[in-house]
Amino acid sequence: MTAAADLYRSVVLEHGKRPRNRGRLPAVTHAADGDNPLCGDAMRVEVTWRDARLAAIGFTGESCVLATASASLMTERLAGATKPEAARLIGVMRTLCAGGVDAVGEAGTQLGELEAFADVHRHPVRVGCATLPWRTLERALGD
Repeated sequence: MTAAADLYRSVVLEHGKRPRNRGRLPAVTHAADGDNPLCGDAMRVEVTWRDARLAAIGFTGESCVLATASASLMTERLAGATKPEAARLIGVMRTLCAGGVDAVGEAGTQLGELEAFADVHRHPVRVGCATLPWRTLERALGD
């Protein structure tokens, strides 16, 4: 098994079974609903902005382990981010899931646990699962 496959297995399974920041937020400034019609996933992403930063971010819904893990990692990684930082990482994740680590270039060195999604591009049907929370967050931030 490759290192990427090992990372995928451990990170995705851990966050899929015990997602972080799952649940509704008490004070929401932006929110959006998203779905993946190919597999039936549905997700809501809620954020609270304070002082131009993501003070809180959470998600709810019914989704597969891959989408749940992606949402969990997204919420951990983006807590405290500015809107430009969030937008940049959304773009990096879209590129990563579509083309792997080589496609993201230098940004790949800063992925951390998000690198677990580097092989998703090899399974095109699963790309929509991995990017669902990111696409939904992008809509929420679109104002």
